[in-house]
Amino acid sequence: MSAMALSALGMASFTVPAVADDATSQDSTTVEQVSALVSDAATSAGVPATDFTADSPVSVTVPKDASDGIGVHGTDGSGFTVSAPVGVSVDGGVVAGDGSTVYAGAEGHPDVTVTPLESGVRISTVLWDDSQSTSFGYPLPEGIDGQIQPDGSVILTRALEVEADGVTSEVDAIVGQIEPAWAVDANGNAVPTNYALADGVLTQEVDTTDAAFPVVADPTWGLTGPLQVRVRWNRAETATIANGGWGATGLTAVCAAAGAAIAGPPGAAVLGAGCLATGGPAIYTAGVAQNSNPKRCLEGFLTYIPGVSVVVPWYGTYACK
Repeated sequence: MSAMALSALGMASFTVPAVADDATSQDSTTVEQVSALVSDAATSAGVPATDFTADSPVSVTVPKDASDGIGVHGTDGSGFTVSAPVGVSVDGGVVAGDGSTVYAGAEGHPDVTVTPLESGVRISTVLWDDSQSTSFGYPLPEGIDGQIQPDGSVILTRALEVEADGVTSEVDAIVGQIEPAWAVDANGNAVPTNYALADGVLTQEVDTTDAAFPVVADPTWGLTGPLQVRVRWNRAETATIANGGWGATGLTAVCAAAGAAIAGPPGAAVLGAGCLATGGPAIYTAGVAQNSNPKRCLEGFLTYIPGVSVVVPWYGTYACK
């Protein structure tokens, strides 16, 4: 029984983060300890991510001074620059053994770590006591909009306009996403947190009430793998589609124009063919939107995967005026 008790005690000690000690202060913690704390927190949150390797499809540029942002780009040149949290000290970054860059907080600021991942970048703030800010603002990349999804994630889009058969439609190229917010305290317990989005700034709010410090809070930014667009039809267009006014041919023209906007002629051919093959579901979904109370509008998510000749769009509805 004594051996079993000692074994259990050893396991419990192992699972507690090395820096979650009352005698450890922010000033005395090393870069390696901070990076290990963030890694342990991600594991506790159930979201450990694949580390960046030379073969990763995403290139992440992490400067020593992150005030100008962190670059996230695909091999095809697509991508964006992610802002560091506003008002937080992010100069003098030091690279830890796990490849993350640690920015030591100054004058009461939390620490920040930036970790390149296979599909994007993880930006974590480490709060050491309740005197530090629990609200972190991230301005969205230039030219990019964000929409918070029901699961708490955020899709990142770049607006485009396409014209087909004399009709101009709103098209959003889906360029990336932000994973749902999470935060974990020193005991590995989840801490309430959520995103708010207003005026082009994504804000993560963390409720540290009753939390054991330090607390790690994280948004993870990623590039969308395949090229995707979201086509949204307005209320008048939705009504026309629902009544069969456009038919599969009219839908195909818009989808082909959207495909051309993101991938040239190959994209036009693939997305146009996908919409032609699924005209029926589009018309049905437009009818659902038209009969909703209040009325909604039709949207379609179209994916172009180079080398694949058939794409099946997904249709849904959205709140519109």
